[in-house]
Amino acid sequence: MWKIFDTVLPVNYNLAPALSRVYGLGLSRAFSITDAFGFSTDFSMNEVNSYFYNILISYIKPYYILDLRLKELYLQRLEFFFENNFVKGVRIFNGLPINGQRTRTNASTPKRLKPFSEKFNEVIAERNRRLQEFAKRREKKK
Repeated sequence: MWKIFDTVLPVNYNLAPALSRVYGLGLSRAFSITDAFGFSTDFSMNEVNSYFYNILISYIKPYYILDLRLKELYLQRLEFFFENNFVKGVRIFNGLPINGQRTRTNASTPKRLKPFSEKFNEVIAERNRRLQEFAKRREKKK
C-alpha cells in the first residue's frame, strides 16, 4: 500500500491512472511524470518497490502543489473574491454561472452550482472562526 499526500494509491491500477487519483494530478500530468522516469504505460502498481516510490515522491513534492495545499489555495482565492465584492465572488455566492453563461433558458445551472457556493461559504466561515480563536489565544498568552 502506497500513499501520496493522504491518498492511498490502488494496487491493481497501472502507475499513471493510480497517480491521477491524487487531487491535483490529472491523467496527462501523471503520464508526463511516468514518461520522465521512463516507466512504460502499462507499468503496474504491483511492480513499484520502495526505490521507485521514493523517486516519485522526491520528484512530485517539490514541483507540484497538490491535495490539501491546492484546496487551501482555491479556498483563499474564493475568499478573496467574496471579501472584495468581486462580481465573480457575488455570482459564486448566489449560485449563478460565472463566465458569462446564459441564465434565461438554463435554469438548471444556478440550482446545480448553489450547493457548492454554500459549501465554500461554510468552509470559509469555519476557517475565519478558527483564525479568530487562534488570535484570541495568542493575545491571552501575551
